[in-house]
Amino acid sequence: MIFGGLLALSSSGHLFADTLALSIPLPDPLPPLNVLTLLVGLHLLGMCFGLGGATMLDLWIFRWLRRGSLPVEIGRTFHFISDAVTTGLCLLWLSGLGFLALYAMESPDKLENPKLWAKILVVIALTINGIIIHAFVLPEALRDLSRPLLFGVARSRAALFLASGAVSGVSWYTAFAFGIFRELNNRVTFSVLVMMWLTLILAASLTAMLLWLNLAAGARKPSALSPPT
Repeated sequence: MIFGGLLALSSSGHLFADTLALSIPLPDPLPPLNVLTLLVGLHLLGMCFGLGGATMLDLWIFRWLRRGSLPVEIGRTFHFISDAVTTGLCLLWLSGLGFLALYAMESPDKLENPKLWAKILVVIALTINGIIIHAFVLPEALRDLSRPLLFGVARSRAALFLASGAVSGVSWYTAFAFGIFRELNNRVTFSVLVMMWLTLILAASLTAMLLWLNLAAGARKPSALSPPT
């Protein structure tokens, strides 16, 4: 739930449109490897780990909300997938910073693209959110998988969990969208892009909170209506 989308720093097709001089020599008969090719490969690999892992975690959480419990071994799966997302985020930062360095050397005009800085803001938010999830959210949420999600957790803690999940899911797909929609390049202002992203986060957070409250209320009704023994 961590590293989102520096597919972010440019769409692959747009990146390949410019031939950069930097390359890595390879043994004969192989041609030199363009540094840009290497960065794009790392970028896409990081996106696979990050976006794919974050999506799987969200689906497991949704299943937990609906069914009221999960098998105990799924706790290990949560930690494993979270580590994969972290690895993906690290690859995205590495390749994204590489793109910025290439832009500065070869195509400085690309640094003026508002979408680029909106992507960077999204990735920074994903990074901070990932730290919060690992430090505060996962330990609290995974205490007992046999009970409903966030059972017995204070409302403030529950709100933090649901909001962090919304930030993760929305930001990963926002970064992905920023990466593939070249039509946004230099056509939409930074403030508009950020407002769209924040609006989606707010909507996702409210939806998650309402769903959790509804399911929690439904889980309490049977026990309240059952006669005392």
